[in-house]
Amino acid sequence: MEQQLFTNRLQDLKSQSLSRAVEEQLEQMILSGELLPGERINESYLSNTLKISRAPIREACRQLAQYGMVENRVGKGSYVRQVNLEEALELYELRGVLDALAAEKASQNASSEGIAGLGLLVEQMRSFAARHESTEYFATNLKFHHQIVQLAGSAALIDLYEVVFKKLSLFRQKTLSQPDRLQRSLSQHEGIFAAIQNRDAQLGSQLARSHVEEAKGVLLATKV
Repeated sequence: MEQQLFTNRLQDLKSQSLSRAVEEQLEQMILSGELLPGERINESYLSNTLKISRAPIREACRQLAQYGMVENRVGKGSYVRQVNLEEALELYELRGVLDALAAEKASQNASSEGIAGLGLLVEQMRSFAARHESTEYFATNLKFHHQIVQLAGSAALIDLYEVVFKKLSLFRQKTLSQPDRLQRSLSQHEGIFAAIQNRDAQLGSQLARSHVEEAKGVLLATKV
């Protein structure tokens, strides 16, 4: 009996690990634009491509639905969620508060190694911006903000941020496609990094909040 329980538990762990890997792959496909808002997630194609059953794919879709990145429609399958403008603006407001808090706490709590890692991401962003590689810049931009939240050292903040950030990411890449937006964005990230590096919590918080507010303004301008 105990052996059977152990075997069942082991199978559960294997299934969870596979589902998590599929979840990360789907998330990357969504954030990179390979899967577009409103697009149906083809379970059959993924199953054949990844050489796995549909069960971990469905579990991954359920997890992503909790983050608001996927919408599961009864009898119709799973679709990349579409975020409307009103919801995006509400998410930007939440994001501004969370980013400001994260930068403040990171300025106070980040280790020297953590700050050095953040600096490497800024260097990568400079390189991508110089070559006008917006997709690569966007991906590194995501890592930059996630790293600041990690450096803040608050598990509760990480949990809240993940939900808001992932839903908003469905909308955000559009703002980086505007003329000169990459260089402007880079300049702002450099300022945030410098404030954290100098342990200036107040300035870091202000710059992080302003960065989000400007991104929200760019979004509104593109919708007028």
